Amino acid sequence: MSNLKFIYKNNEPLDKLVDYILSFKNLEALLLIGELGAGKTTLTSQIAKKLNEPKTVISPTFNTILVYDKFVHIDAYKLTTNLFAYEDYFEDKLAIIEWAENVTLPKFKHYIKIKVYFDNEQNHVFEVMEEQ
Repeated sequence: MSNLKFIYKNNEPLDKLVDYILSFKNLEALLLIGELGAGKTTLTSQIAKKLNEPKTVISPTFNTILVYDKFVHIDAYKLTTNLFAYEDYFEDKLAIIEWAENVTLPKFKHYIKIKVYFDNEQNHVFEVMEEQ
C-alpha cells in the first residue's frame, strides 16, 4: 500500500481527512506521530466536532489524558513506557494518541497511524502510514 497524503494550508478544515478516518468501522485507535505544532490536536478537535462532542478539545499536554464522550485523547510526549494505566478508558471509546511513537502501545486490532509534519511551503501534511 502506498501512503495516502492529505495536505492542508494553515487553518483549512480537515474534512476529507476526518471523513476518511471516521469511515473505518470498529476503529480502536488513531496513532499520531510527528512534529510539534503540525496539527495533531487540530485533527483531534475536528474529529470531535464530527462526532458531535459537546466539550471543547484542548491539548492534553499537562494532563496526559483527557476523556470525552466518544474518545480519549492522550499526549504521550512525556511518557516513556506503556499506556497500561489508561487502557480501561479504551473499552468503548476511540483512543487518539499523540506522540504514539514514544510509548509501547496496546495490541489494537483496528487502528490508523498518521505521520503529521510540515512540507517546504509550511502546509500541514497528514500521511497515513498504516491501517489495520
